[in-house]
Amino acid sequence: MNDIKKSFIEFTLNHEILKFGNFTLNSGRQSPYFFNTGLCNDGKKLNELASFYSQLIVNHNLEFDFIFGPAYKGITLATSISSILNSNHNLTKPYCFNRKELKTHGDKGIFVGSQPSGNALIVDDVISSGKSIIESINLLSDNGSSPKVVVVAFDRMEIGSEQMASLEIKNDYNVNIYSIITLDDIINYLATDKSLNKHLTLMEDYIKQYGG
Repeated sequence: MNDIKKSFIEFTLNHEILKFGNFTLNSGRQSPYFFNTGLCNDGKKLNELASFYSQLIVNHNLEFDFIFGPAYKGITLATSISSILNSNHNLTKPYCFNRKELKTHGDKGIFVGSQPSGNALIVDDVISSGKSIIESINLLSDNGSSPKVVVVAFDRMEIGSEQMASLEIKNDYNVNIYSIITLDDIINYLATDKSLNKHLTLMEDYIKQYGG
């Protein structure tokens, strides 16, 4: 595990973005852990979170014309990542996000910020079933831009339709998927931490049941 992955896992644990317990997910599955970047709700934590995304983008030399963040969590991600790319890496990229409902007056339309044009980098918090990522890809494709890259904080490595969701999206939509960490990274981290390895068996059982 590289230093960035380790630092990011420790960041999520320190701020309880990653928590262990018994959680009911939107899918109805019972999960032994929960991951929520919505807890980055002040300038310091949000800048730290965006810095991890931005470092990944720069390290992989990702090419794109604009950043898209799906409502709602993607709104703060897109704006903060755009800002950190500029301040930390001298890279200026426009961003946009979508409204949940079409606006018919004033600044009409479904998008806020830059209008989608060219190659899109989609940012989101996690990939689980892949449904929300696919919705973003379809929305951008239907509005004249080309989704090329997806960057998430965490890949839960869960099955989509027939295989791991991130692989399905890559194969079905010709979109490259990057994550700061995966579930395998968390499991590897737990195995080396005596205070946390009590959660290891439940995590391994979960991925055996729902993994892609």
